[in-house]
Formats: sequence, C-alpha cells, structure tokens
Amino acid sequence: MRALWRLDRPVGVEEVRSELPARQQGAYTTIQTILTRLAERGLVGRKREGKAISYRAKVSEADYYSRSLRETLALASDDARRAALAQLVGDLDPGELDEIEALAREVATRRDR
Repeated sequence: MRALWRLDRPVGVEEVRSELPARQQGAYTTIQTILTRLAERGLVGRKREGKAISYRAKVSEADYYSRSLRETLALASDDARRAALAQLVGDLDPGELDEIEALAREVATRRDR
C-alpha cells in the first residue's frame, strides 16, 4: 500500500515492485497476487488496459490507518480505548498536537452539519 500511496497514480505490477525496498521486492507473481488480494478487499482498484492491469489505491493512507485503529480499538474496553488514545496523543510533540486539535475541530464541524 505504501508504494501505491507514494506513486499516487495507476501503475503496473513491475512499477509497484520497483518502488518496494530491495528486501521486499519479491517475484513479479508474488506482488501481483498481493495486489489482487488488496483489490478483493476493496483497498486497491484495478483496471485492465489492453493486456496489462493497472492498480491504484482506493483509500488514502489516513483513511486506511484510521479504519485500522477504529477496528482495533472497537475490540477494547472503554477504559483501555481511552488509555490507548491518551497514550497516542501524549506521544505527540506540541506542534503535532496543535495540528490534531485543528483537524478534530474540522471533523466535529463536518459531523454537526
């Protein structure tokens, strides 16, 4: 997914593969299988272009991690969820915290509409 987010356009298997760190550049067919599975999960879109298939992320990096955190925290008790979120927020530097507060206000404004 990181490779697709970085590239931010429809790309073929080989381009995704070349974008990966050397230690993760598996066989072409391995990368193709992973992209197919990501497409089946709705995370990646794929489009046939002649004989080739291009792939593109369907979800942003922020949405992906937000959904992952939400799903993980949904399994936790209320106390554990609040403690985990407090710990994450507590690890932010002051500048990041200001950005998070501004983003939270934007989300609240959209939600109240």
